[in-house]
Amino acid sequence: MSEERDSQEGYLESARELVDQTQLRLDRARKIGDEARYRIQEELNALRQGIERDDEEYVQEVSETISDLAEEHLKGVSVKPVWREYAETIGLAILCALILRAFFFEAFKIPSGSMEPTLISGDHLFVNKLRYGVRVPFTTQFVARFAEPDHGEVVVFRFPSEEARDYVERQRADALANGEQRAECILSFDEKDFIKRIIGLPGDVVEGKDSRLYVNGEPLQRTPIHRAPAPERSGQTAYYYTETIGERSYRIREDNPPGYADEGDFGPIEVQEDHFFAVGDNRDNSADSRCWGQVPKDYIKGRAMIIWLSIEDGRTGEAGLRWDRFGMQVR
Repeated sequence: MSEERDSQEGYLESARELVDQTQLRLDRARKIGDEARYRIQEELNALRQGIERDDEEYVQEVSETISDLAEEHLKGVSVKPVWREYAETIGLAILCALILRAFFFEAFKIPSGSMEPTLISGDHLFVNKLRYGVRVPFTTQFVARFAEPDHGEVVVFRFPSEEARDYVERQRADALANGEQRAECILSFDEKDFIKRIIGLPGDVVEGKDSRLYVNGEPLQRTPIHRAPAPERSGQTAYYYTETIGERSYRIREDNPPGYADEGDFGPIEVQEDHFFAVGDNRDNSADSRCWGQVPKDYIKGRAMIIWLSIEDGRTGEAGLRWDRFGMQVR
């Protein structure tokens, strides 16, 4: 008697589970005809009645019919709980985002004005991490290289804190030995991301003279554009130019008038092998290779591509979105 009762309870439990799962699949099905939907619903109702009557033969017969109908019309419709489907969808989205960020693209926010006027504080842009090769995630090791950074490209890189600290200390020691006072251009050596423009390639000789940059003995060509009130510097004027290196032209900003002689001369400096010389477009307000040294090739994460969002924080005007900058390519 006990075995009969267990067997009876077993087939009834299987029938109830079939009803629950098939009903769930039917409710979720979107691409099913009305006739098929009506037929399956009728069979489910009949199976429920058979379970209530405890009619084993009838239950088995209807269960087979429902299984055949489900196989024909509900194939591919999930029976997972809604919460699990949402969890799996969110998990897959997070995984895809991590893969994209690790190998293909990464979002970067401009935190300061060192790249004005090309990029301004509050710009959000995408960085093409596949431009120069495939890197092992969260390291500086490349497993494959596709291209090398070129003159004038805007790149995002991890700040080379150890090399920069050694460089600054050597410059300070040389200045003290020569009886000179050297102004410190950087106070923090945190390993954060920087964005600058490549001016010198390995083997190039870079020099700053008379407020101009020279590469391999030739001054970078530049044409005056206009002058305007300096952002965040009340009562002062900023001077804007179009500068050209190789085949690439871009805009730069200086805070001193043309011909002004300052203490910004440096070099000549030969760019080391597997290193690059990078500067900001806001030449008088940028901590870059002129003060902390060169950028190792392996530290370069990728090339700046496009501005996808730009937010004015209210420091120099009204807070809000800068709609005119959406979709701008970084040149």
